[in-house]
Amino acid sequence: HVVTRKGAVADVFAKLQAQIAEGTYKPDERLPSESELGRVFGVSRPVVREALMSLQALGLTISQPGIGTFVVSDRVRVPLLLGRYSPAHVREVRRCIEIPSARLAAGRRSARDVGEIAGILARMDEADNPARRNLLDASFHIAIARASGNPLMVKLVEDLRGVLEEHSLAVARAPYRRRAASEEHRAIYEAIVDRDADGAAAAMEAHLAAAERTFTEPPVKEAREVKSK
Repeated sequence: HVVTRKGAVADVFAKLQAQIAEGTYKPDERLPSESELGRVFGVSRPVVREALMSLQALGLTISQPGIGTFVVSDRVRVPLLLGRYSPAHVREVRRCIEIPSARLAAGRRSARDVGEIAGILARMDEADNPARRNLLDASFHIAIARASGNPLMVKLVEDLRGVLEEHSLAVARAPYRRRAASEEHRAIYEAIVDRDADGAAAAMEAHLAAAERTFTEPPVKEAREVKSK
């Protein structure tokens, strides 16, 4: 039941975020009421309310008691979604942890580690739901940390993913990121399989940089870059 509710919230959230990004609901425009949205999406008001809270956490909307929920931006505002941690803080820590994690994994991985990571990549390629891809993305990074052979590295990556929950989900929903992220993940995996420590570190660094650019480059520019490749 919990999983079903979480899936419903993620679905409503994804649809509303897409509508805001596409201009169906523009900045300064009020969203329909919770009851109206519930009827449109066929879900309960608590599900709608939770989805709206997630939109607000990403800086896309603001709620005015007694008046309604208004769109304030059509693009995720990263500083708002990390609480007391700034994007720079998270960026620095990810690079300090996940790049060395990939490097160590390339030198220490076992056949079992390779199989686990390959299985995660296969499931990620088949997943159409952004929330599902986000969970698999977390599993991918944690599996790499596990392959490093350092249990503290695993703990650090797990804790970091907790901080990045909304951030990572937003990246999973971002236009054009799915194919690019798949290629980046594959490059990291192949370097680990080849026991190429430098290659794995470089591939992880490129992956982190690409994810960061999702929030700093305008969508049109990103679309042009994808088409040009």
